[in-house]
Amino acid sequence: MTLVGKIFTVLIFVMSICFMTASVMVFATHKNWKQYATNTDTSLGKIGLEKQLADLKILEQNLKDELERYKRKLEEERVARRAVVGSLHARLAKAETELAAKQNEYATLITSNTVISQEVKVAQDRLAEIEKMIAATRQTLRDTEADLDDKFAKVVQLTDDLNQATGLKARLDERNTQLAMQVTRMKHVMTSVGVDEYTPVAHIAPRVKGKVLDVKTDLIEVSLGSDDGMKPGHLVQVYRGNQYLGQATVRTTGPDRAVAQIDKKMLRGPIRKDDNVTTQFK
Repeated sequence: MTLVGKIFTVLIFVMSICFMTASVMVFATHKNWKQYATNTDTSLGKIGLEKQLADLKILEQNLKDELERYKRKLEEERVARRAVVGSLHARLAKAETELAAKQNEYATLITSNTVISQEVKVAQDRLAEIEKMIAATRQTLRDTEADLDDKFAKVVQLTDDLNQATGLKARLDERNTQLAMQVTRMKHVMTSVGVDEYTPVAHIAPRVKGKVLDVKTDLIEVSLGSDDGMKPGHLVQVYRGNQYLGQATVRTTGPDRAVAQIDKKMLRGPIRKDDNVTTQFK
């Protein structure tokens, strides 16, 4: 066998192996295309293409029906939208008309407000002037009231002074009458005893009463002094109840007491502390 024959023999052998491998693979992947197309039983494998196609057609019809429903709904919504838009346009036109009217009214109010503001300013200025006038009038009134109060107080004071002066005058007139009567009586008494206004009376003690404060031998201290009109040389009479004890002559005096010497010739009993003394018996 030549070399070429050997080569062809090897090639034939290799090709045989390749064809055998392809045959095995084809057999392994072999399908029942009829069953693949018409199968409706899932236990035998995948659903067939005819069944899938029928399901797809049903799904397509359902989708078309749903699409029609959506189209009708969309059309209804468009109609409703057009109606709403028309209504909104009408309301917008009405609102614009009302806005224009309100703007005109606002402009009128602005003009009126300007006039009113001017009138208010004039009124405020006038009010300020009136308030100033009222304040000035009130101040004048307060000043007048204060002046009237002062004058009234002066009138009251003068009235009180007049009443007091009238009362004092009445009392003085009454006292003057009493003094005139006393002077008349005193003149009568002085004439009857033979004395006049020039007769010395310094030796006559005033009519006062007191107590014996202390006794020392022939001296006694009594509760009558210069404030009571006592002077050295005045006589004091000493007694206890209805018993006359004697008399003493004042030797020295103080403001509220005096020292007197007992006249032993006139002594009628022992003189003790707290005995009564007087300058004159009634």
